Order: sequence, then structure tokens, then C-alpha cells
Amino acid sequence: MTPEQQRHQQEYYRARRNYENAVMEKRNAENEIQNIQARRTQIINRINALSSERKRNENSLTHIEKTTARNNEVEASIRDTESKLSDAATGLLGIGESSVCRPQNLSEVFGDSSRVSKNAIIGAFGKLRETTHAILRKIEELNSAIRGLENEMEDGRRRERSLSYYAAEQQRIINNSSIEMAYHKRHMMA
Repeated sequence: MTPEQQRHQQEYYRARRNYENAVMEKRNAENEIQNIQARRTQIINRINALSSERKRNENSLTHIEKTTARNNEVEASIRDTESKLSDAATGLLGIGESSVCRPQNLSEVFGDSSRVSKNAIIGAFGKLRETTHAILRKIEELNSAIRGLENEMEDGRRRERSLSYYAAEQQRIINNSSIEMAYHKRHMMA
């Protein structure tokens, strides 16, 4: 083999290494792009699921807030009922004192059941307020998770663009290396 043919042989092998490396790098980039696209599908599905869950929580919150808003009306009604019961008790106590039966204070008769009912209602509305706060925290957690997934998806898009550019560059190297290999192979044999 002549020195000129040896030089072409060395250049051929160098071009072949560049070709093989570029093919491997391009394949790796394309595989990563496929992984990013598959992950994007998973992210979109997860965002949709979280958005549905958030919507359900928001609907529940709307219903609870409407119920809780009625709390003020119920408390006012309870106070009004207590006031009227007290007035009625005073009036009946006066009637009882003027009759032959033993007078009994009506507020003592209905006092315990009234307090139990009032405490039960106040407790129920307290639970509703606690539930409202829990749902608000859950909605915020869902929003945070959705934002994180959206950021991950955007990062994936940026990475995919970068990899696409890199794969195109590797394809350019493959094309150039193929031309070089053909050129040097022709001169190696001459």
C-alpha cells in the first residue's frame, strides 16, 4: 500500500468513527425524544386527572360555602328562639304563680334540649368550616402539583427542541462522514 493509500485508509477510518459515533449519538437523542414524548403523555393524563379532582373539590367547596353562609341565618334564628323562649318562660312563670299548680320555669324545662340542639348545630357548622379549610388546602396542593407538572412538561419541550437540533447536527455529521468514507475508500483502492 502506498503512503497516499495509507493516508486515505487512515482518513477513511477516522470518517467511519465519526459516522458510527454520530449514528449512536443520533439514536440516543431520538430515544430520549421518544421518552420525553411518552412522559408528556403521562403528564397530560396526570394533569387532566388532577384538574378533574380539583373541579370536584371546587364544586364541593361551593356547596359547603353556601351551607356555611346559612350558618349566620341559623345562629340568628337560634338567638331569636332563645329570646322568645325566655320571654315565654317569664310569661308562663307569671301565669303559673297565679294558678293553683306549682309554677315551673319553662327555660329550665326546655333549657337542656335547647342547649344540646344549639351545640349540635354550632358543632356541625364548625365541622363545615374545618372541611372548607381542608378542601382549600387540597385545592392548593392540586394547583401546586399541576404547576409542577406543567413546568416539567415545558422543560421537556425545551429539552426536546435541543435534542432535535442535536439529532439534526448528528445527521449532518453522518452525511458528511458518508461522503468522506466513499471518497477515501475510492482512493484507498486506486
